[in-house]
Amino acid sequence: MGIGKPSDAPQAAAVVAPSLGDFTRTSPELFAKLRLGWNLGNSLDVPTSETAWGNPMATPELLATVAKAGFKLVRIPVTWAQHLGPAPSYVIDQSWLERVAEVVGFARAAGLYSIINLHHDGADGMKEAGWLSLKDADGKTTAENSAAVKAQFVAVWAQIAKYFANQGEELMFESMNEVHDGYGKADPRHLEIVNDLNQAFVNLVRASGGNNAKRHLIVPGYNTNIDETLRAFKLPIDSAKSRLILSVHCYDPYLFALMGKTHTWGRGSPGRDDWGQEDYIVAQFDKLKSRYVDQGVPVLIGEYGATHQEGYEDYRRYYMEYVTKAAVDRGLVPVYWDNGGGGSGGESFALIDRANHSVFHPKILEAMVRAATSSYSLSDIAPPAPGQ
Repeated sequence: MGIGKPSDAPQAAAVVAPSLGDFTRTSPELFAKLRLGWNLGNSLDVPTSETAWGNPMATPELLATVAKAGFKLVRIPVTWAQHLGPAPSYVIDQSWLERVAEVVGFARAAGLYSIINLHHDGADGMKEAGWLSLKDADGKTTAENSAAVKAQFVAVWAQIAKYFANQGEELMFESMNEVHDGYGKADPRHLEIVNDLNQAFVNLVRASGGNNAKRHLIVPGYNTNIDETLRAFKLPIDSAKSRLILSVHCYDPYLFALMGKTHTWGRGSPGRDDWGQEDYIVAQFDKLKSRYVDQGVPVLIGEYGATHQEGYEDYRRYYMEYVTKAAVDRGLVPVYWDNGGGGSGGESFALIDRANHSVFHPKILEAMVRAATSSYSLSDIAPPAPGQ
């Protein structure tokens, strides 16, 4: 299947700090502990270099700040495309594996659980990466392209799994990110391709030795879209019991949360989107709870958040508190998307100052931590102040 010989891949990284867990917990038991996470976005997922999109290199001090802020989990998106050798082995650069392991070690030393994945390798239209594509170069869905992509996917993950095989429970693997072909209703063939890749991922990790036989593994639905996941996601068959986690993302409504084109949120607010308000969020999370959490499959909201908009801070506070509370109360673990982006408007998600190791928006953070750790109802959340 295009996998290099075992000797082609770097040897397993040494564990540089004590393990945080001993694999005695099932994934549902672990998720009951984690509750709230943070993304190290636009760093190791940058295709060309860690600092090319404006963020400084990740440091132990940064991860210690994340832990001190109240997060229990850090998702470390990683893009591998520019660090791969040629087919059929696709050998990963040793220095890149070492850097990923170093950042995982920073997280572990801070007392954080962590996730690594294939991130922009599956990005649509990103020339520097984007090999994990549902269509070939001519825009066609073919068996040949699917087989070639799967061979590379297996070759890359086989090396990652072997390299990190001796890491403890605190490291989780996520098979891929938002693999899709546009934002309309998915082609049924593409839904099956994503399901097939998830199964291949589980199979190869379980067979890769060390602690991987019992490692907690994260698998997304198509494009991490909640509706497409509910429609067609298939939980992989797994030799380990209760060690699989479903991943979805939530930036609804995207004009407010992601793009900053609308400025208010909540059914009582002026100028709000005509969808994606409180009742919608609750309904979506209720479906995930009923379909998966209640059946013993924990759900990670691997990315969520609302961009900063100057003058509309209380609407952002309300959204972040409400969505976090709605998720945690239903047993979902939300992971805030922090891309380091400052300013105001679309994609301005910075919450932790990566240079000074402080918090940019303390009221937002306080609302999120309160929602994740305190007992109260959604109806108790204060709506935006009048006049905002």
